[in-house]
Amino acid sequence: RALNRFGLGARPGEASRLSDPRGWLEDQLDGGDPTLPAPSGDTDPGALLRATLEAQRSQDPEAAQGARQRLREHSVAEISAALTARVATDRPFVERWVAFWSNHLCVSGAGKLPTAAFAGSYERDVIRRHTLGRFEDMVLASARHPAMLTYLDNAQSVGPESRAAQVASRSRRGPDRPPVGLNENYARELLELHTLGVNGGYTQDDVRELARILTGWSVSGIGPMARQNALRRGAGRRGADADGQVGFAFQSLIHEPGSKTVLGRRYSDDGEDEGVAVIRDLSRHPATATIVATKLVRHFVSDADDPASVDRVAAVFRDTEGDLREVARAVVH
Repeated sequence: RALNRFGLGARPGEASRLSDPRGWLEDQLDGGDPTLPAPSGDTDPGALLRATLEAQRSQDPEAAQGARQRLREHSVAEISAALTARVATDRPFVERWVAFWSNHLCVSGAGKLPTAAFAGSYERDVIRRHTLGRFEDMVLASARHPAMLTYLDNAQSVGPESRAAQVASRSRRGPDRPPVGLNENYARELLELHTLGVNGGYTQDDVRELARILTGWSVSGIGPMARQNALRRGAGRRGADADGQVGFAFQSLIHEPGSKTVLGRRYSDDGEDEGVAVIRDLSRHPATATIVATKLVRHFVSDADDPASVDRVAAVFRDTEGDLREVARAVVH
């Protein structure tokens, strides 16, 4: 069980040498974060993405093909680095723990160029750096990462009453103009999959209000995304510059003004801090402790329902305010 359900399988002779399986698992939790450097000689994913988008806009097929090939090579290098870490590790439980959380807060590199470019960075910089830390810090890092912001479209979500929406409504000409509006994809996933769970007590109104709070959580540095031309003329940018490095930026021009209410709590109009507050509240919600514990017990302990184990793990999650190192110890026990 320790080697195969908590770990990644036994090396030759390892099973016969493992006299204290529980201690072996707990010892793996005592080390530092399971960091993983970027692949050797790898190029910054933001620079690769910008080059690929520019090549596509140039209408030069050869340049576009070459740029896409470099992006594919980058993705393969990231996958190879991650798999090598899994195979070579002396902390297989921690590597499986990383894989669990990478799945819980998943992005997909298939389809969207920005997500494909940043998928490796996402696991390295979001999951690995927080997988033995606090759950809410990992969720916040996920919410601010370009991979998640593009995968679930929050980078393109515009508050219906925001300044950018008002400008767009006055300047729209003809049916070929791109729509400007709220995108609920990330807000729904944040509630349904990342925190409370599908039966966690939220409503469609909560989804919409959460989406309104998270307007403005966007990505800079990749040209036309999130209506960059309009945003560059505005104020309130935080993070990467629109003409520089690709990264998180809070764009006040597309943020929905006014107070919002999620799960009965009112959040005042406070820009980016609204989103930080609501993500921390959702991460600390009792329903989140229960859904996280349920998934952990099903993955590591028992395929069949095991309410007693779920209760024990959920209690540790609540009592430690989501300290995932201590939650992992609870799962082992």
